[in-house]
Amino acid sequence: MKMRGMIMAAGEGTRLRPLTYARPKALVPILTVPIMENIIRWLKKEGIFELAVNLYYKGDEIESYFGDGSRFGVSITYLREDKPHGTAGAVRMMADFLKEPNETILVIGCDELIDLDLQEMIRFHKERNALVTISLSQVKDPREFGVTQLDDNGRIIRFIEKPKEWSEGQALVNSGVYLLEPEAIDRIPYNSTYDFGKQLFPELVAEGAPIYGFSSDGYWNDIGHIGNYWDANKSALEKRAPIHYCPLEEIHQGIFIHPKAKIAESAQIEPPCAIGANTVVEDNACIRNGSIIGDNCIIGNSATVEGSILWSNVTVTPLTFLCDCIVTDGCIVHAPITETAPVQKAIIVSQRR
Repeated sequence: MKMRGMIMAAGEGTRLRPLTYARPKALVPILTVPIMENIIRWLKKEGIFELAVNLYYKGDEIESYFGDGSRFGVSITYLREDKPHGTAGAVRMMADFLKEPNETILVIGCDELIDLDLQEMIRFHKERNALVTISLSQVKDPREFGVTQLDDNGRIIRFIEKPKEWSEGQALVNSGVYLLEPEAIDRIPYNSTYDFGKQLFPELVAEGAPIYGFSSDGYWNDIGHIGNYWDANKSALEKRAPIHYCPLEEIHQGIFIHPKAKIAESAQIEPPCAIGANTVVEDNACIRNGSIIGDNCIIGNSATVEGSILWSNVTVTPLTFLCDCIVTDGCIVHAPITETAPVQKAIIVSQRR
């Protein structure tokens, strides 16, 4: 079935700061690959080749990386917003691109890492003649999400956006993938700030419109906080998260290395870990305990990287001990630090923004 999609990529990623000082949220890497690239490759596998992407914060960087989409086998049309118009507002501004007669539209955030049977969700949507279908996942603490209550057929009968308090156990929450019929887009005011979760969906539910929730028990992480980012990378390394493209090869169980990485014979590489393209690991260096090293990095002689995530072009100088850190692009970590006094539990961001 032909379908067009829109990826929401305008957000500033404030909850991911300081990481998003270095990169826009769409380009934050999971297992060395930008999260939005993972989404695009998933949508392509599902037969969605025509995509819209809205841009605002660091939009030039996003467009520079993805271009017209041809490198990924899709076509991308961009919407550059002079100010944020909200999730629904941005979709309304792209209505001329997205709306085709009798053609369902998919909307997804640029930071969703989700194991979802999309074809089953589409079937569910069509069988119920839904105006909107929202993907749902169960969480223990729903205070940062939109909570839904369903009837026996999956129809949403109540929608609570980000409740301040919750004591009712696990809840079904909005996990950020939407199927919309063109008529739903017509309900969104043009050129105004309008949000799906806070405005459009509750209004449609209150009117009794056919809004449904599709529940999924697969992995889901919206990468909204630093803790979520750690978990997403750990889950990807342990093959629990849905990764639709990884340029690394698993040379031993739990050890993923790019063919162009250069590893000294005396280096210690302990699972689980990952090492990106053109990265050099020098003599007696040690990579261990869930570390993910991006492309074009240098891990100096006798340096240790433990439980850390390094983005691209990072240099760890000889003898440095780096533990439980995130280091963004282009940083140099240098200190003759021993295991008893490591660089530990830090987020290191380049001063270049």
